[in-house]
Amino acid sequence: MDQSPPEPGPDVPQTIEGYYLLHDIYNVDWAALRRLSSAERTRVAEEGAAWLRSSAAVDQGDSAAYSIITQKGDLMFLHYRHTPDELSAIELSLKQIELSDYLIPAYSYLSIIEVSLYEVMAIAMKRLAERGITPKSPEFADAKEEEISKQRKHMDDRLYRDVPAQKYISFYPMNKKRGETVNWYAMPLDERRAMMRGHGSIGHKYHEIVTQVISGSVGLDDWEWGVDLHSDDTLVFKKLIYEMRFDSASALFAEFGPFYTGIRRSAEEIGVIVAGRQVT
Repeated sequence: MDQSPPEPGPDVPQTIEGYYLLHDIYNVDWAALRRLSSAERTRVAEEGAAWLRSSAAVDQGDSAAYSIITQKGDLMFLHYRHTPDELSAIELSLKQIELSDYLIPAYSYLSIIEVSLYEVMAIAMKRLAERGITPKSPEFADAKEEEISKQRKHMDDRLYRDVPAQKYISFYPMNKKRGETVNWYAMPLDERRAMMRGHGSIGHKYHEIVTQVISGSVGLDDWEWGVDLHSDDTLVFKKLIYEMRFDSASALFAEFGPFYTGIRRSAEEIGVIVAGRQVT
């Protein structure tokens, strides 16, 4: 029996999905850690570092850690996996090590990497135009399907990827407004598509210095999308998001949740932090 979900209606934008994401954020109970002896604290730190190395050393998926700036949290673990079951196993594995005795949950977020077929279709049409194939061309229908299939394969590098390696991360959840006077979901499909093209063109201006990972969370968590921005320069987060605020898709329809800014840490650096030493 076919268990696949039905196709969405004609005005519902289709998406293709990749890895599930878990943002797992904790405060550290520093007072409890300070009560440990130096040897005990080193043991906890080394076990935590070993756990992170093991979590990242998987054939499919990835894990990374960040120290969060501000009092919203101390550590964030970011996991990419094929299924929610695998993410649940990662959560459980952390609870089995001693470090978890000194971690206080601060925030978590579940989502799945997605690419809108808005974007796939736009790229496919651009490639056809470059080949001189228009909707009036006799070969248009076959060429369009071939190009869309090709672009879907290209998207695999974004849907099933490692956590970007840049030093800094800015993570935030967001919604599209659906109030009585402004409702994104009541807009005609063509208008939504046009606005998202404009929205995407702003992001593309920054693609050489910012890696964007967009994940959908409708039906999975409290917001509709999660956004991860990765860069080696935190200032570009401000520049990019500020410019996008003036885009109509954001200015009229976007609602933003809390922002978490972090510094990527290796397993060894996490061990150093937990051991109470300064990362150099």
